[in-house]
Amino acid sequence: MRSAHPTKVSMSALDSRPNHTVNDLFPETLPPVVTAFWPTIGTRADDALQALLIAPQNQADYWQGWRLAAYVKELEYLGWAFLKRDISRPGCRRSITEYRIDRTDPSTAAALASRQKGAIDFTLAGLLAFAGVCIVLLAGWL
Repeated sequence: MRSAHPTKVSMSALDSRPNHTVNDLFPETLPPVVTAFWPTIGTRADDALQALLIAPQNQADYWQGWRLAAYVKELEYLGWAFLKRDISRPGCRRSITEYRIDRTDPSTAAALASRQKGAIDFTLAGLLAFAGVCIVLLAGWL
């Protein structure tokens, strides 16, 4: 049985060409950032979000409810991003997860910025516009 001939590899270009392009050549064509939705006030997800805004949380320290992971998952469905890491605690047999809000995520940062600026929520704006149209229509009928 014959062995394969050794292959000889040579570069086709004389020098390597560095790539200095920006991440996106047309940033204006990117879709706008979708702001994370705030949970309904008074729900368990809202309680968890308020606690997470103050400090990182784990189930051992979170006394407002017994399903912190479920509340965080609900917040993720609403568009919030979290940084998670496993920690070991005295008295716990296994490691538990600690959750921290990812303030560098675009949708999370947009939601936090809109709340700080006092911007109106899009759902509330839509409901107010619908109520205004209903009032105008009812006034026309009377």
